[in-house]
Amino acid sequence: MKPLILSVVALFVTAVAAAARPPDPALLLQRSDRSRNGWDSFVARIRIVEYEGERVDEEHVLEVSQKGVDRSYVAFLSPRDKGRHMLMLGDDMWIYLPDTTRPIRITPAERLVGSASNGDVARTNYAEDYSATYLRTEAVDGTECHVLDLEAKRKGATYRRIHYWVRAQDAQPVRADYFLASGKHIKSAVFDEYQTLFGVRTLRRMTIQDQIRKASRTTIEYLSLAPRALPDKLFHQGRAERF
Repeated sequence: MKPLILSVVALFVTAVAAAARPPDPALLLQRSDRSRNGWDSFVARIRIVEYEGERVDEEHVLEVSQKGVDRSYVAFLSPRDKGRHMLMLGDDMWIYLPDTTRPIRITPAERLVGSASNGDVARTNYAEDYSATYLRTEAVDGTECHVLDLEAKRKGATYRRIHYWVRAQDAQPVRADYFLASGKHIKSAVFDEYQTLFGVRTLRRMTIQDQIRKASRTTIEYLSLAPRALPDKLFHQGRAERF
């Protein structure tokens, strides 16, 4: 009888310890990325709107083509942006302007529209760019979340550090705080809406709040999103026809 009791106690202690053990932060980050990058190769049409208070200050429509975790091509579709393109290959990014003969090297952290950076559109695979540390559980508007501390591990990462809230139920992104290398909190994001497309639940809209200019906020809305096989020549650095 005594060995049986000891075995039951040992099993109980093991179960309690397993329940108390926090989830793997790297795995949570990989799962959360699926909500923003539903397929290995896809095309998304997005609208970015900058607000100053309640006034629309700037609006742009872009088409983002992404293949794998480190290749993105962005075409600017608004009439005022005609001929403007952006390319990301690994840790390198360039912008192509209609009145220049050579691409201009840029960084993911540079401003794209309002509070949205280049990397907020072209570089959305956090598991590729950041090392994750588990911080705690916390409720956000009644939703139980896991909170992760993300530290940049690649020079091409858009931010040096991110505090990231993902839903405990399925690792769906809920909110994020973004920090400079100095530790300064520069902006926050709320992942407002999701949609199910082709059987995959993906992000529909996020709102970025500027922490420096408090009246400024920027929305990124996914107007369409679909898996698509993309040719390698689309991601060629030259100006040759891409399709």
